[in-house]
Amino acid sequence: MGEVVHYVFVHHLRLAVHTLILFAVGLFAAFPVIRYRLTAVEWLPLRIFAFITRLMGRTPTVLRMALVIWGFNAVAMFIYMASGFHPLLPKVFAVWTGLNIAVVAVRGRLDDDPVLSAFGRARADQWRPPVALSFVCGALVLALELPCFWYALAMGISMGWQVQGGCAYLDALGVRALAYVSIVVPVLLVSALAESVAIRAAARPAEWDA
Repeated sequence: MGEVVHYVFVHHLRLAVHTLILFAVGLFAAFPVIRYRLTAVEWLPLRIFAFITRLMGRTPTVLRMALVIWGFNAVAMFIYMASGFHPLLPKVFAVWTGLNIAVVAVRGRLDDDPVLSAFGRARADQWRPPVALSFVCGALVLALELPCFWYALAMGISMGWQVQGGCAYLDALGVRALAYVSIVVPVLLVSALAESVAIRAAARPAEWDA
């Protein structure tokens, strides 16, 4: 396990910082998209978000939210990593994901979108976490989920270099898939549970919409 941890977090540290920068570029690129309502660019991330909310249901439990978030993130990040048959593609995904997150985060605060405003309702009888716990969980998500994303893409970039250098794609992917399942997937589960608690704390009672 120590070798796998070293492989992921030490061997790919520089590339993870690189993907962090590309992710930040995507966040800043979202400002004109949001400001000028470039619906052609906003359409896909908002539809993906709508799909996730449908999977959760209108008043989801914390466990259901966690499972949906975990499943979506684990599959999406693996696809991003596996796109590394060329090093350029994970870099594109880094920018694209930063843009998508910014679009969804801003649009999710608007009341005029019935899909986005439906996210995070809770029944009166459902558990509501205390404020302090919600802050801790929110910080935990930032500390876990985003680094998982950056390291997954870092492994995709390094795989692209190997593949372009003559290494068989499946051989390069196999090493990274093992590291991904051993390290990234369990961390994403913890992050998803924390994110679900933070969402529940921010949820408004479903009765308000009656």
